Parts: sequence; structure tokens; C-alpha cells
Amino acid sequence: MSEALTQQERLQAIAAKRKKQAEIANKRRQLEDERRQLQHLKSKSLRERWLLDGAPSSGESEFQRQLQEDEAKTRALEHSVIRLEQEIEELETGVPASKSSADKEDLINTPDGPGK
Repeated sequence: MSEALTQQERLQAIAAKRKKQAEIANKRRQLEDERRQLQHLKSKSLRERWLLDGAPSSGESEFQRQLQEDEAKTRALEHSVIRLEQEIEELETGVPASKSSADKEDLINTPDGPGK
């Protein structure tokens, strides 16, 4: 009876490990997608700023509004990337995210951080 019980426990441990690995892989894919989106938005914003520098002032307000929207999306994606990195770290180690992750979050919230 105890052999069957230990076999059952092993099977449950294997299933739990596979589930955790699948969850980590899914989070990594999601993280890479969001990093790609973030890079695209940053490139787009840079290109639009360059175009805005040479544009007549009549259409400037529309460009400014679009730039502000893109910057808001960029900040949201940066927060999402940090959150996903923390979740992956927690899943891999089983320990809540480290202080360095909180420091990254603080850096993004500062006016001179990457979001600006």
C-alpha cells in the first residue's frame, strides 16, 4: 500500500512540476511579446518625434496627442514587463520577487526614468 502511495505522490509531483514549467514557458512567451510591442512603440514614438520636429505647427496638436497616448502605452507595457519578470522569478525560485525588481519599478516611476 505504501508503495502505491509513494508512486501516486511521485506522479503528483511530476504533474505539478510540468504544470509549473508550462506556466513559466507561457509567461516567458508573454514577456517576449510585450517586449517586442514595447520596442515597436518606442521606435514609433522616436520616429514621430523626428517627424514632428520638421512638421508645420498646424497639425502639431494631433501629433502631440498621439505621442502622449504612445507614451502612456509605453509606460503601461514597461510596468507589465516588470510584473511578468517578477512573476517568472517567483515561479522559478518559489520566493517572492527580490528588492531589485522593486527598484526597477521605482526607476520607471521617476520622472527621469526610462518612461521619459
